[in-house]
Amino acid sequence: MITQSPEYDKKQNVGGILQSIQSELFEYISHIKSFSKNAKLYLLGSFLIGVNFHVFQLLLNLYLRELGYGEGQIGYIISSRAVGMTFIAITAAMILSRVKLKPILLGSCLLFGLFSYFISSYTQFELLVGFSVLTGMAFAFYRVAGGPFYMRNSTEKERTHLFSVSFGMMIMAGMAGSAGSGQLVRILGEHFNDILLGYKYTLYTGIIFSLLALIPFSFIKASKPSDEENKINLSMAQFKRRGTFYFKITIANFLVGLGAGLIIPFLNLYFRDRFHLGADSIGMFHFFVSFSMLAGSLAGPIVAKKFGLVLAVVITQLISIPFMFILSYSYFLPFVVGAFILRAGFMNLGVPIVTNLGMELAEKKEQGLVNALLMVAWTSSWMISAAIGGQLIDAYGYTFTMNITIGLYLFSTIIFYSFFKNAEIQTDTFPKWIIAKENNT
Repeated sequence: MITQSPEYDKKQNVGGILQSIQSELFEYISHIKSFSKNAKLYLLGSFLIGVNFHVFQLLLNLYLRELGYGEGQIGYIISSRAVGMTFIAITAAMILSRVKLKPILLGSCLLFGLFSYFISSYTQFELLVGFSVLTGMAFAFYRVAGGPFYMRNSTEKERTHLFSVSFGMMIMAGMAGSAGSGQLVRILGEHFNDILLGYKYTLYTGIIFSLLALIPFSFIKASKPSDEENKINLSMAQFKRRGTFYFKITIANFLVGLGAGLIIPFLNLYFRDRFHLGADSIGMFHFFVSFSMLAGSLAGPIVAKKFGLVLAVVITQLISIPFMFILSYSYFLPFVVGAFILRAGFMNLGVPIVTNLGMELAEKKEQGLVNALLMVAWTSSWMISAAIGGQLIDAYGYTFTMNITIGLYLFSTIIFYSFFKNAEIQTDTFPKWIIAKENNT
């Protein structure tokens, strides 16, 4: 009898792992290559809009702080964008289910850039709040259109990858915005000898990127919604029949958003206040966070393939919670930066997966509505908690507020699993997990 040495077995195991990784990579690339032209154009436009979105996300509250606003007022301005998105989202879904996408997409992109310009140019509190609301309304049409557009321009084979790459494009936009914007603020501030002008002209640069999205969006060839999609309605009969599903698919999103809104918009101020760092250092941290989120989102289909959509969300959200504890209690910068980066990667891995699950469980005629409800759940929670978060931080500090966020993250994960643990059936064939819609209506 011939026996193999332990070294041989080890080499075989390593070879098998590398071969498996290579196989997964080739499969992933083949799915990306199969994306439709419309989907690719939408992804490019999403990247360009995302650059502006993330430049504002990183710099706006630092800019407002330089103008003399406190956390409470900054929270109201930030939450105002969520107010606009929340109040227009359902209406946007109704409109998008009845008209061609392209004119709405071009109009929302143009208005988003215009209102962002006004936010960067005015300093009066009431005007900042008003333009923030209008910016959210314009952005809502682009966001609501995404889910149904991807469902309409993809097949079941590459759909999970498309949703993940879409989220990844927004993250890459965040990397582009975060990597350069903090440095640009410093360079322009020194050039003009005025840090406020450094912030303002950097925000203008972000706006230019969002307006460039008009180019790929103008090449999209989108047909009118199908008759089935055009049947979307908001009747009481519809909500009586499907209301339970609408509640289930949105409540966990609402709870996560409630927790995130308390602290995420203020993390750049957290680094500024706790560690006395400047915009350039904070911008670099956000660059690495974006890289972590990108890796997480692109790994989503692989994790979902192994564990299913539901468990992929549950596992990764639970893993992210210990890193929140480090952010909450630690004053050692290297630990905090590491936790900041890893938390973002794990917590955001499930974001496109939840959207994908919602689209799969929805009837075709209600996909736009479900996508809008998911967005409303998120933005309405931010609308509430971003305003409250600034007040809590002012009164009790970052640790207390972060602990509330941790509790909400944990509760939302438990709720999500209890509602959707039977949403998928494991099989012995490909795909390994299939949706069982009858268990979630």
